[in-house]
Amino acid sequence: MELQIKIVLIVMLFIILISIQYTLNKILMALREIRAILLIKKEKKE
Repeated sequence: MELQIKIVLIVMLFIILISIQYTLNKILMALREIRAILLIKKEKKE
């Protein structure tokens, strides 16, 4: 019984870590898009 609880907790931890990584990756991609848009607008002003 104790081993099953440990396995479940480890699996839950991995799922949480993977979801955090996925979310951070999405945020990073959005920031890169925003940066590219801002650079394009900056170049047009000059």
